[in-house]
Amino acid sequence: MFVDPFEEFRRMQERFNRLLEDFSRFPEFKEYLKEYRMGMPVDVIDEGDNIKVIADIPGFNKEDIEIYFENGDIVIKAERKEEVEEKKRDYIRKERRMGRFYRRISLPADINKDEVKAKYNNGVLEITIPRTKKERKVVPVE
Repeated sequence: MFVDPFEEFRRMQERFNRLLEDFSRFPEFKEYLKEYRMGMPVDVIDEGDNIKVIADIPGFNKEDIEIYFENGDIVIKAERKEEVEEKKRDYIRKERRMGRFYRRISLPADINKDEVKAKYNNGVLEITIPRTKKERKVVPVE
């Protein structure tokens, strides 16, 4: 008797797909999925004096990208809107998606938010976040 070792994985995938279909009936969940439909690979590098965040978000204009700080995190958002004229075309295949990227990344507390620099070139967003200077404070013992 032959046992397919991947059969259980297929069953799990089918159950997961049914679960997503059930949730997709709720409008709030559809909005949530829209934001996370596309991935955004991110590297966070500690360079000593700086924290560098590098994100791959190809196909956007720099005007479509928003970066802000909230509750000790850096948030990166990008949105690509569908062009109305393209709906009139007769597509054989349409794989280029319109949608949003969203990433929230926790950062160390010792950063200088006022001197952050961001560059976007060839689909790669590079954010340099300077660290604040750490001063050692000695507390005298009485």
